Amino acid sequence: MTHIDPRAALRTTLAGFDERQQKIVGGVIAVMIENSDRVKEREWITEQFTQIVMLSGDLEQVERVDQGIDAVQAYVQTNIDPILSACYRLFQIVAEDLAPRAKEGLSREDAVAHALGYFVPEDA
Repeated sequence: MTHIDPRAALRTTLAGFDERQQKIVGGVIAVMIENSDRVKEREWITEQFTQIVMLSGDLEQVERVDQGIDAVQAYVQTNIDPILSACYRLFQIVAEDLAPRAKEGLSREDAVAHALGYFVPEDA
């Protein structure tokens, strides 16, 4: 049985996302790190995800509000599972990576910067 490195698999997943999806992962992971006590609250994380989707979208081209709502809803329905799955994996991996350094007084910014490092290919 072949062992798949979870960090390499995460990097592959993140590399497969388009630019908007990557921006959303970055936004969601920053919110998750800032509010780590709430990440298991499905309703809360869904609300955060939806807000970040709205901020990441190109809604200036929408002519009517209902078109914008429909576009956001469709995007959320299509993308919430793969993006949040990646966010949760990234959150867990960052926690594991930084746990040995916790006594150093790491900041949330340190954790976000570490998380964003997973968007860079390992061989770069």
